[in-house]
Amino acid sequence: MNSDSKLIRQAAKCPECGTPHHYVEVSFSFANDKGGWEVECRECRKRFTIRLKNPEESSAEGFRILRRFDDDNNDGQQSCAPAASEIVQYSLDINENKLRFDFGSEPIYRCTLSGADLEKAALAELEKHLPDVSQAFYNARNYMLASNVPDCEHAVIPVPVPCKCGSTHKATFYFPLRLNDTPMPEPRQMLLADVEGSSLDEELTGIFSKTFLMGALEKLTARWRLKFDQIVIASPFIAHQYMSKANKLAVWEWLLGIFDPRRTLFITRSSSYKDYKSALLESGLNHDMLVSFGLESQIVGAGTKKQDFHAKVYIGLGDTCEILSGSANLVPGKSLENATFGFAERKRVETRYLEPLGATLPQALPRASHHLAITYDGTKWRADASEGPSPI
Repeated sequence: MNSDSKLIRQAAKCPECGTPHHYVEVSFSFANDKGGWEVECRECRKRFTIRLKNPEESSAEGFRILRRFDDDNNDGQQSCAPAASEIVQYSLDINENKLRFDFGSEPIYRCTLSGADLEKAALAELEKHLPDVSQAFYNARNYMLASNVPDCEHAVIPVPVPCKCGSTHKATFYFPLRLNDTPMPEPRQMLLADVEGSSLDEELTGIFSKTFLMGALEKLTARWRLKFDQIVIASPFIAHQYMSKANKLAVWEWLLGIFDPRRTLFITRSSSYKDYKSALLESGLNHDMLVSFGLESQIVGAGTKKQDFHAKVYIGLGDTCEILSGSANLVPGKSLENATFGFAERKRVETRYLEPLGATLPQALPRASHHLAITYDGTKWRADASEGPSPI
């Protein structure tokens, strides 16, 4: 896209059934073509028209453009289909992925023998090998673009990490694999999913501050998004009653930004959802309006409401599940809370956790059949498609 262009995100409702259709309109600094699209509604299949600038350069998200027309070059023909009259321009993305791994915070991955911080050590090793890792990645991506290769969602980098205990640990970094010109992220922007030779049940069982536990949950989310198909987040309260609405909304925005809405089941009380909607309204956003244009949080939209519970439990769901539970609600703070981390088979988790909470899990979305593994063989870094969505 030219440097003198601007991308404007918009949503238009079908005039027949009201289904929102999202698209990106391109606007140039100087000359802009006026025109529009004749499109097919993704819900009712009726045809309608969307008026916009630069219909050739602009793009639709998830619906069919049947015909593009330019007002100055269309032989007098535009479209007989009814025009969308409800259109909103927006810059927010409530479902945007904001998950980051904070390498500067207190670690959850420590060597069980020496107690050394393995997170900072792993990052330092990845940075040391970055030129060779980058070369292997770009070579593999070029090959994937030119060849018929298996579906891969993530690039995964196992990094050898020497430790003062005398052992070499394996740290697993990853990032979303995009087969376009998006550059490989810097090491600090990658997510750390595991470090062998550490013990999460040892590091996350005890008495901790709320701030530490919220940071630990964020790091576990980075782990679970690579390792598991689904995540369950159950907490009766989000933030606390004495916080301002602006601060409550900041906590909600943090939560909604770190979880994948396609793979997360969120369970809380009705009053917590009401607090969120009220705080959103005070910020200038009406939740009902967002829903009508398909801009609401998918996690909130699909969330489960339960009144009579006080449990706080966070679960990565797999054949063997990982569970963080304790007394902390979803809010940072200095006050001390108890926490326990453990493992359980899927059937036991369903019986002991999900059934008492009345949680009905939606079917897990299929994951990619492979991942791009960028590995070190002792002399050279290589990148190849490897079976399974995750190596851990």
